Amino acid sequence: MQTLDPMRYQVIYLSQAGMKPRDFYGEMLRHLGEEPLFSLTKAKRLFEEVLRTRVEQGDKSLVVIIDEAQDITPAMLLELRFALNQQMDSVSLFTLILVGQSELRRTLRKNKFEAVAQRIQLRFHLTGLTEEESADYIRHQMKTAAMTSPLFSDSALQLIYSATQGIHRLINHICTYALYDAQQRGSDVVEDKDIGRILADMERQRGTAG
Repeated sequence: MQTLDPMRYQVIYLSQAGMKPRDFYGEMLRHLGEEPLFSLTKAKRLFEEVLRTRVEQGDKSLVVIIDEAQDITPAMLLELRFALNQQMDSVSLFTLILVGQSELRRTLRKNKFEAVAQRIQLRFHLTGLTEEESADYIRHQMKTAAMTSPLFSDSALQLIYSATQGIHRLINHICTYALYDAQQRGSDVVEDKDIGRILADMERQRGTAG
């Protein structure tokens, strides 16, 4: 998304485990400078009106990214069909990008979500790095950021790979969490026990949000 011209595109990034339709429209309206409405019906209507007005006025093209999309509720996934149906003179009012783990792909294959899957024009399945590539990637990112500490132990790197299967986005997420945690503890090394604790915390947060 860093390659999109900010003069032509407005990017809205959403990431919320257990996202429901009310959450989606509330966040969208907030990002678009509108007051979120309690009534879901009214929120949907206002959302459509705002998008149509943007197109009529020649505003920036809207790109919406939903991260961790495998965690949104079934109701939200079905709601995307309605949201994507909004068009003006055969032009879509916004571009939607779903980013998720392999569970998302399996979910979209179910008959219940066939209508949603049919509206997806492009699909990309990114394969993960190998364990060695994953470790090299983390070291490279640290070097690029001019960070000499904290260092990730070999056992920590192995656990990160095991938890992420080499998926860049997941590696970045865990490492960011780990670096912040190490800073808070005043530690110069991230060990496997630290990664294990962080993974457990992340899992608890997902369970609470769900």
